[in-house]
Amino acid sequence: MGLNLHDRRVQVICLCIVIVLGVLSYYVLDPLLHAEDPEPLEISAEDVKGSGKILVYVVGAVKHPGVYEIPEGSHVYDAVKAAGDVLPYAAMNEINMAEPVKEAMKIYVPLDPYQSDPAGQGLVNINTAGEKELETLPGVGKTTAEKILTYREEHGRFEAKEDIMKVPSIGESKFKKMADKITL
Repeated sequence: MGLNLHDRRVQVICLCIVIVLGVLSYYVLDPLLHAEDPEPLEISAEDVKGSGKILVYVVGAVKHPGVYEIPEGSHVYDAVKAAGDVLPYAAMNEINMAEPVKEAMKIYVPLDPYQSDPAGQGLVNINTAGEKELETLPGVGKTTAEKILTYREEHGRFEAKEDIMKVPSIGESKFKKMADKITL
């Protein structure tokens, strides 16, 4: 009971297909099996010296605590932004965001768990809100939101909620509508 010529060809073709699939799988899977994890980036103070950059350690109530390389002449604000900004319960009155930073400085942003989250209460912080967030306030459209942002850029932070009436087109009646919806 021998194999006829047709059966033999089928066997040879099947064998060739198996060999080709084996070779292809080796070339496709081998790089995945032998891939190495990338080495973590290590930055030392020696690498940074003379580069116009400094290393600072940012911890506490920030989104991504860690060591950050920032330009010389930066302030605590820049370091906190590099760490992903503050968490909602950060005790911001405990830290001077305008303080200049020094090489190897540790910046601790304290956490106040008893502080209420203004955003959770539906309040808009007029010192930090962007255009879209400002537009959620009663009587504030795109144009007024832009005026608030421009005023903030030119004059700095609002010291009191009532200071928002210094923005052109926000009078006492518009302020009364938004007063219970804003915070500093």
